Amino acid sequence: MRKKVAFDIGFWVFLWLLFSFSFMRFQPIVQSFGTAALVIFPFTIPIYIHYYIFGYFIMRKQYILYLLSTTFLVVFFGYLIGEFQHYMDPDGEAETYGAILLFMLLYTGAHYFMTGTQQRMKIKQEEDRRANIEMELRELESKQAIAELDLLKSQVNPHFLFNSLNSIYSLIITDSATASDAVLKLSDLMRYILDSSKKRKVLVKHEIQFIENYVDLEKIRLGSKAKVSYKFGGDMGGKIISPMLLIPFVENCFKHGIGVHYSENKIDVALEMSDNTLILNTSNNIAPKRINPDRKKSGTGIENVRKRLNLLYPQKHDLEIEIKDNKYEVILKLDI
Repeated sequence: MRKKVAFDIGFWVFLWLLFSFSFMRFQPIVQSFGTAALVIFPFTIPIYIHYYIFGYFIMRKQYILYLLSTTFLVVFFGYLIGEFQHYMDPDGEAETYGAILLFMLLYTGAHYFMTGTQQRMKIKQEEDRRANIEMELRELESKQAIAELDLLKSQVNPHFLFNSLNSIYSLIITDSATASDAVLKLSDLMRYILDSSKKRKVLVKHEIQFIENYVDLEKIRLGSKAKVSYKFGGDMGGKIISPMLLIPFVENCFKHGIGVHYSENKIDVALEMSDNTLILNTSNNIAPKRINPDRKKSGTGIENVRKRLNLLYPQKHDLEIEIKDNKYEVILKLDI
């Protein structure tokens, strides 16, 4: 309402000053202001009536009624204002009909232009507000996802460290000469874990080297107690991957695939890079003492890596886990 009043005051003051300066060419300054007021005042009535009928008829798409009512306004008030001006200045000439039409269209057009500008500004402000809210939500979701990923990685690392220390402990008891080589490999592994924990992505070849060191460490520990084979193929150059994403599947082989019957302990790890698709295939015979036909779910490590895959590679991975004939097999296809 205040904006409407301010607009009206500004509109009429502008017309009053415009006419006043125009009359100053023929009249004294004080008289020019008075004459301009007498000329403009009669136009206020038809202008405000036109503003009302414009909003009433045009918004209802009753264009013919609008044209008829506007024509009536111009003719009726044009005649009355013309008579009034002739009374005030018998020798003057009045251009009332054209002036009424011009002022009506000027006022209504300026008002709706201002209203439309205000609406556009409100829409823009609302769009900006929604964009800011969406951006804040995305940042919040991103921070939440990063926090969850950090939590999952922190769950992976202690678990891996525990298994590795167990391996070193076994080597110290059984073969102290080999233990030194195992300690070096473990130091490389831990260095990689510490470095990669600070990064969101690492080179695939570094992740593969990490897995190779882990498998070598397990082979040293197990000796002849298991048949372990692993192979890596394809062009890994320049490819990147989220760190510590593949190791849980390899760990799982050694965790569940080693039993008391050495001849049945067989573990295969294969990783291949085909174009931009990384394919990991692991398989192991399930140790008899660990077989539980009623339990189909995997452990915490596999569940954690499932969550990480869903967060980091949504719609870009395919994970298949099959337990059949005492054999546990994993096939992971990852678009990177």
